[in-house]
Amino acid sequence: MNRFLQMAPKTLVGGEAPAVAEDWLERMESCFREYQCTEAQKMETLAFVLEGNAKRWWRATSTPFISVRGIATWAEFKSSFEKHYFPPALRQTKASELLSLRQGTLTIDEYQRRFFELLSFSPHIASSSETMHDLFL
Repeated sequence: MNRFLQMAPKTLVGGEAPAVAEDWLERMESCFREYQCTEAQKMETLAFVLEGNAKRWWRATSTPFISVRGIATWAEFKSSFEKHYFPPALRQTKASELLSLRQGTLTIDEYQRRFFELLSFSPHIASSSETMHDLFL
């Protein structure tokens, strides 16, 4: 656990923008892979990386899992996290934004950054490289 915490994983406070929450989740999973964390270790880290509203949200959300088996799994956490931070209405809004995105006055870097940010919420829209290419243009 000490080696894991030396990587200084960011804390999640709650109320973060969806892109920030997505980055946090990806960073946590990268750390887990790097240190080959067990399921129990993954869940132990939540005590160190969740604060404030995020900690209260997980405490309330995990109750059904814990009451049945005495512990929740990372898969359950991730599923609940994605439902909380990326609900269907948000995904639909982001998909609509992606489909209507135009470069306009944006630089190519700004346009590309926005394109991939929106695409991360609706990867099904561009399920092939050809579709992604067509959508990007």
